Amino acid sequence: MPTFDPNPAKTYRIKPGYEHRTVNATLEDAAGDYWDPTRELLSRHVQHAVYALAADLVRERGRKTVLDVGCGMAHKLHDQLHPIADVTGVDQRSVVDAVGRLFPDLKMVSADFERPDDTGLGTFDLLTSVDVIEHLLDPDQLLAFIRAHAHADSVVLLSTPERDVRRGTANNRSHKAAHVREWNRAEFRAYLEDSGFAVERHVLLPAFRVGWSRYMVKERLRLVRKRVPLNYTQAAVCRLKK
Repeated sequence: MPTFDPNPAKTYRIKPGYEHRTVNATLEDAAGDYWDPTRELLSRHVQHAVYALAADLVRERGRKTVLDVGCGMAHKLHDQLHPIADVTGVDQRSVVDAVGRLFPDLKMVSADFERPDDTGLGTFDLLTSVDVIEHLLDPDQLLAFIRAHAHADSVVLLSTPERDVRRGTANNRSHKAAHVREWNRAEFRAYLEDSGFAVERHVLLPAFRVGWSRYMVKERLRLVRKRVPLNYTQAAVCRLKK
């Protein structure tokens, strides 16, 4: 598993005393290291509300081209955005190859968000990055990648778990090994504003869709027992600062 040395001076606007992890567990040395069949199956049930919001932005604001930065196995991108816009997914090489087998009609490009290079893709009307930023050792690189592919009229939609809602206000470290860090709403908004984005709308959305699959029932009961609200995904609709 790849490891890096994050800059300890960077807090990304997260409170003092918070423990940032030192491993990006989502990077794969070989296909299947992270995106195994179980994780792929579970990914089909989460973040639907964020993609629904993205679809609303496409329809309401006439967005024609969409770049999904860190699209994962691309089920939601394919089902919710591909039918209504010209979409491109970006993720690591192994994911791009897997998505190509699942959805050969999707345009896919590979990139390493810890060390992004110029993709040559140009700019897009809507850029989404759904629950990606919490996995990265240096999220500055992801936001720079997004800015590089946005034009003056682009809309940017970023989501990540709301730490205080999901973990409690006393939490100082993510309990999820794949999350390097998590923000609360005030921290995340401040970080985005520091990074060149003007936040137009900042909402809490359901983390997973309501349904009766075994996974969704189990997850819902687990959250109820811990008294965690179902709406713990924060989504920020942004523009580039002038």
